[in-house]
Amino acid sequence: MKIKDKGMDRRTFLKATGIGGASSALSIGLSDKVLSSESNDKSSTRGMPSRILGRTKFQGSILAQGGGVDFTINQNILRVASNMGINIWDSAPNYENGKSEIGIGQYFEKYPEERKKIFLISKPGMGKESELEEELKTSLERMKQDYLDAFMLHGSSKPEILTPELKASVERLKKQGRIKFFGFSCHANMEQMLVHAAKIGWIDVIMFSYNYNIMNNDGIKRAVDACKDADIGLIAMKSQALNAYVETPYRPLGEVKDIDLVLAESFMAKGFIAQQAKLKAIWTDERIHSVASQMKNFAVLKSNYDAATDRVQLTKSDMDMLNMLAKVNCSSYCNGCLSCELAMKSESRIHDIMRYMMYYNSYGEKNEARSMFSVLPESIRKNLTSRDYSPAERACPNKIKISEVMKEAARVLS
Repeated sequence: MKIKDKGMDRRTFLKATGIGGASSALSIGLSDKVLSSESNDKSSTRGMPSRILGRTKFQGSILAQGGGVDFTINQNILRVASNMGINIWDSAPNYENGKSEIGIGQYFEKYPEERKKIFLISKPGMGKESELEEELKTSLERMKQDYLDAFMLHGSSKPEILTPELKASVERLKKQGRIKFFGFSCHANMEQMLVHAAKIGWIDVIMFSYNYNIMNNDGIKRAVDACKDADIGLIAMKSQALNAYVETPYRPLGEVKDIDLVLAESFMAKGFIAQQAKLKAIWTDERIHSVASQMKNFAVLKSNYDAATDRVQLTKSDMDMLNMLAKVNCSSYCNGCLSCELAMKSESRIHDIMRYMMYYNSYGEKNEARSMFSVLPESIRKNLTSRDYSPAERACPNKIKISEVMKEAARVLS
């Protein structure tokens, strides 16, 4: 989608956002923003900012290490992250077929003194409640730990899963000393999930999709306020809001969109890249305690670290530009509101498929996307191209062409 597709040309966009002379930035390069860190770097201590993670009272880094990484072959990522002051680490039993947790266990076995300074998270799947304790046992064994700092349900989107029976199980695990805190992660229906968590009073930490595309949504604002009032620790994920199914300038395939190029030019002229600006936008919101980023290599780790520690603040024009980008690109980004699925007469899993397409296109994680798609019910996978998605398209606040996305998903994920 180009600027002109929204009735806005390049010059109008530049004028509206207060950007001038940005094209000269193309010759600047990225300096040391994406230089690899050495595995034995002891100097990366410029002062990682931290915030108290809600009622946990843990002084957590504003940048967290995401867990979708095979840490069995990336031990140095953990070592450098720790040296940088990144002290919130996320994982899950299904990440990299268990190798994320196994690698963390190998790391703590090698550096046992590190454990006391790390806030360690793992997230079981959304199976039966009776299976949670078994999944916790597996996670603890893999990571060679006696306890987790936070045990969180993975990918929660229905408030009704937070039952009194689950609360009783959580309290028992806390008394046993196997977990310190409890919560959930959330990719969809964030507003309802956050409001409900604040209301019931026994959720300690939430990891949820939060980025420049949705942070100004009035419902999300109210939900985050409710969690702040309830002293719930909030960790943002999906922070850079890569488009759900269109090609982006952050991968080697596809045409660069004009508006994304303008964004990149502007921020490069100021000494940082657009991905860093999107992180900084979240950190302007002090209700958000940390941002979890899946940092699989030293280039991304160093870039995100620089964004967190360089003390450069976004200006009003910077924020205006991101807000305008969100509006112009909204028809290619799924915000997880689930309006589409409510409009369908039967189970459709539209949001899940949108997310898999994001992994496939924007993250380049094609095998993982296909693997997740493969476990959807066969009735959904086999009927993607024949279903009538017009009710969902009418209900979508972002006006996404859902039927086109489903056809593309059937082509590339099947």
